Amino acid sequence: MGKKKKKRRADWTPPPKSAERVAHEAEWRRRRFLREQPPVPPWRVVLALAAMSLLTGGMFLVFLLPSESLVSDLRSRGVSVWAEVTASPKDKYGNPGNVKVKFSDAEGKRETSLHDWGGMRPEGLEPGGVVSVTYDPRDPARVLTTDWVRNPPTMTAPMLVTLLLFLLFLAGAVFGAIRRRILLERRKQITAA
Repeated sequence: MGKKKKKRRADWTPPPKSAERVAHEAEWRRRRFLREQPPVPPWRVVLALAAMSLLTGGMFLVFLLPSESLVSDLRSRGVSVWAEVTASPKDKYGNPGNVKVKFSDAEGKRETSLHDWGGMRPEGLEPGGVVSVTYDPRDPARVLTTDWVRNPPTMTAPMLVTLLLFLLFLAGAVFGAIRRRILLERRKQITAA
């Protein structure tokens, strides 16, 4: 008995698929493509990042604007005097705390705390030491060292941290919103096809 060889035809084409089968395969490919797409960032995440950027931006302005206003007021109408440092505590991180100074103004002797500049206080002031301070005659409790009135720090650590967090959260919110829009547009094109 001899084996029969099947003849293959080069021009053979498969039978046409039914419309139902074509639609089923297209739906299967669409669902598979949508499953493989990265997840769309939810609006609540984008809005939370935007809210955090507003919060940290506000904190940055809270550090910056009052300090700039104080320096501006003391430059325009401040009175410079010598003051004795009465207390110079350190916080738990070793940074200067509320530095208390005693000086004489038009109303007599006054003891008050030095204002901070951008969340920072001057270092190197020891109790019993003497430092030049500038105070506001309208409100003598507004006192800053004369060096910081003339040349305040450009950026303090709290200001830098809040500025960097603001930029990070803002970039995250913008990136999340753009990514969400791109992915939703891509999904809309896929479902429309």
